[in-house]
Amino acid sequence: MADAPADIPSDESCHQKSPNGRVDYVREEYKRYKRKKPPPDFSEVIDFRDPSTFRDRVEKFQLQTQGKCDKSDSNFGLRCVKEWQVYELKSCSGFIFIVNPFLHGAQHYWTRRCIEDFPRKPNVCNLDAHMTLDTRETVWRLSQRNNENNNLMDKLRWVHLGYHFDYNIVNYKPERHYNFPSDLAGLTKHIASAVGYPDYSPEAGIVNYYPLGGSMGGHTDHYESDLSWPLISLSFGQTAIFLIGGATRDVRPVALYVRSGDIIIMSGKSRTAFHAVPRIIKVGKENEPPCCLKWEDGLFSRDVTSRNPDESGVLDESSVIPGATNKDITITSCLNRTQRIEKPLFQKFGDDKIIRGLEEVGIDERRHSEIDEGCRCDQPNFFAKSIETLTLEEWREFEIYLSKTRINVNVRQVHESGKTVSSS
Repeated sequence: MADAPADIPSDESCHQKSPNGRVDYVREEYKRYKRKKPPPDFSEVIDFRDPSTFRDRVEKFQLQTQGKCDKSDSNFGLRCVKEWQVYELKSCSGFIFIVNPFLHGAQHYWTRRCIEDFPRKPNVCNLDAHMTLDTRETVWRLSQRNNENNNLMDKLRWVHLGYHFDYNIVNYKPERHYNFPSDLAGLTKHIASAVGYPDYSPEAGIVNYYPLGGSMGGHTDHYESDLSWPLISLSFGQTAIFLIGGATRDVRPVALYVRSGDIIIMSGKSRTAFHAVPRIIKVGKENEPPCCLKWEDGLFSRDVTSRNPDESGVLDESSVIPGATNKDITITSCLNRTQRIEKPLFQKFGDDKIIRGLEEVGIDERRHSEIDEGCRCDQPNFFAKSIETLTLEEWREFEIYLSKTRINVNVRQVHESGKTVSSS
């Protein structure tokens, strides 16, 4: 699991040429799209919201669906599977792209999890090398409360979930394993099942936080013992240019836009293909996030019918998350911080089984079993409640952060089914 933003070494910086002496197209395209002056020509970049940019380069991907909507689709804030727009690159077999399948409002929940909860201890993050974070504190709250620490979030680059990947030995450390977040596990299992991997078991993840101007050099992800399982990548916040190539560096990579809510699955041959993120592109005005992450007073009411520009034109009444009314949000917004319990977001709304498992913020190092069975995301008002605990002013701080950051969540199965890191 070598994925990490530019301040973490990747093998891209060590290769001026391909090992066979051929042209290193991965590096060439990375430098091309990273260039600031003159800016690159983006006319060849695939935009999955604009069919004119990908004709003859992609094909529709057939999902594993029975043709009818299942309640489980909305369990994790997803639209009905049969409504997903899914494509596969012809040049890279197994590279699957899902155009933002999230219900309107669900991205607020997942981004808040990434910002406020996932950096909590005992999860490992890049800031550990410079400070000791109290288990009762969060990087986000420290940044909000203390002027001395107001740039902590700007310094946060990665957080590991589940099995910890050690960049010093470039491998997983079996003794460093913490419970994988149950809601994220359920989400990625559901996605994996839809693309043909019903037995997928999420065991390790890395949450990358890219600032504007950030990047990740070309590399492959090949450290898991069983590479037959897909890598699932979720993107939130600012837009990225993503490069996906082939098994060697002399295969010219394809460039594509990845926007907030988009999902990438790297399976089959693409699982070990070279890929990179040369550029983060600002969306919206200064201090404004993408439209899909802005506060809306009627966000969770059933009468929302307006469309957001970066919701790919799929928002309708049936895709609005039910469970809260304008009145509910107005009343809750009047609560001050002392009237709310400051606990991890999922702990507030998970069922008792999950709450007990998270009370110590994941200190129990036993492998998580039945990882998707305790999540109560299927309750109609689950996502609504996650936002009800915030005032407009508090969400505004999230908006400012998301106006300058791309969050990327990469999830993978580490070992063969029935094995552990130490036994594989």
